[in-house]
Amino acid sequence: MHVVRGLRQALVLLVGSTVVAVAAAGVWSAVADGGFQQKLSLSLFVVAGLHALLGGNMLARAESSDVRAFLGMGPEADQPDLTPALGPVGVFLFVSVPLAVAGLVLAG
Repeated sequence: MHVVRGLRQALVLLVGSTVVAVAAAGVWSAVADGGFQQKLSLSLFVVAGLHALLGGNMLARAESSDVRAFLGMGPEADQPDLTPALGPVGVFLFVSVPLAVAGLVLAG
C-alpha cells in the first residue's frame, strides 16, 4: 500500500510538473519568437532541477521547526503518519530523472 501511494504521488508530481513546464514554454514562445520544442526541453530541465533540489521535505521541516519548538512539540519525525509516501530519493528517481530524460529527448 505504501508503494502504491508513493507511485501515485510521483505520477501526480510528474503530470503537474509537465503541465507547468508546458505552460511556461507556451508563455515563453508566445512572448519571444522561436521554436516551442527547445523552450519546452529547457523548461523540463529547469523543473527537473528544481524537483531534484527542493523535492524533499527538508525545507518544510526547517520552516516549521521553530514553531514546533516554541509550542513545546517534538520534531515532525515523531509522527510517522504525516510523512510523505515518496522521499527525496524517490522524488529524484521517479520525477526528476524522467523529466530530465524527456528534456534530453526533446532537445535532440
